[in-house]
Amino acid sequence: MIIVSNLSAKRGTFLLKDINFKVQSGSTLVIMGPNGCGKTTLLECIAGFQKIDSGSIVIDGIDVTHLPPEKRRVGYVPSDYMLFPNTTVQKNIWFAFKRSKGLSLNDLQRIIRLLQIEDLMDKKVEHLSSGQKQRVAIARALATRPHVLLLDEPCSALDPLMREVLKREFSNILKEIFHKFNISTIYTTHDLLEATTIGDKIALMNNGRIEQIGSPKEIFENPQSKFVAEFLGYNVFNGRVIYNNNTSILIDIGGTVLNAQYRENIPEDVKDVVVIIRPQDITLLLTNDVFKPEWRERHCNILNGIVRRVYMEKSIVKVEVEVNNIILRAETNLKYLEKLGIKLRCEVFIHISPSKIKILPRR
Repeated sequence: MIIVSNLSAKRGTFLLKDINFKVQSGSTLVIMGPNGCGKTTLLECIAGFQKIDSGSIVIDGIDVTHLPPEKRRVGYVPSDYMLFPNTTVQKNIWFAFKRSKGLSLNDLQRIIRLLQIEDLMDKKVEHLSSGQKQRVAIARALATRPHVLLLDEPCSALDPLMREVLKREFSNILKEIFHKFNISTIYTTHDLLEATTIGDKIALMNNGRIEQIGSPKEIFENPQSKFVAEFLGYNVFNGRVIYNNNTSILIDIGGTVLNAQYRENIPEDVKDVVVIIRPQDITLLLTNDVFKPEWRERHCNILNGIVRRVYMEKSIVKVEVEVNNIILRAETNLKYLEKLGIKLRCEVFIHISPSKIKILPRR
């Protein structure tokens, strides 16, 4: 297990501030956030390459805050892999294995088999593809028998096709290795699907701070800040509360009024709020179904607007609809879109259940 407590560190003008988390042995924490948010700096602090100003790092009960990198039992795979050039895969891995504590030769051979690099052992590093280099770098890090493994955007150097293969197949291999050897793993990425596939928990970082940490379900279903919701691609608006009782809240967003389910986190004196709506919680129809019982009983929000953009992302169709002065993004599938006949510049009706509208006090 690794426990990071109240960690702060300065790197030039950038500051990591009050970082707190723990990762159980055999579990994986995925850290996400935009470029420059501090993901790599945090990993370097844990590995011992970056000095920290305050806080502590404890690995399996041992405070390693002030220990040199070689005494921390941390394996680190940077985004460029940093393999030893002009030598073979076998020599890269064997160099690390000779420094390991407690890893048997059988375990090393199992790692090599799981990572599917048996046929690469006699090849020189410069002759490997990016995907092959990635697997060798992970094998070399694991060969030291680390208690904590740090993977800094390991898929960033891969082409899009190889990245998709990794999401489907390689993630399961990694999870098997992490659990087999009881390693606490910290993995950074920009990719939401990669994060949900790899991570037992996800942490969202912004400007040197962790904004939210939790299971993938908690993060995706209950974003706790405007930044997190925007990073996840949700509809996010500043709103003004115009009515609030113990059953419902009416909010004005740019001239459009929405009826939301009452939230205990919004006291009556709070007027400025952030409104969050997941694209998949928006239903598109070509007719106004306000009189249908299922919509009427839920006091559903029914808005009409004009389709301004339709585009595909993998198997998902994304539709942008202009309502008054705002743009609402909805997600659906191609079959449903074709069945309705929704096209660019056509008029559509938007249905949003009050229970699907999340509200946060505006900071």
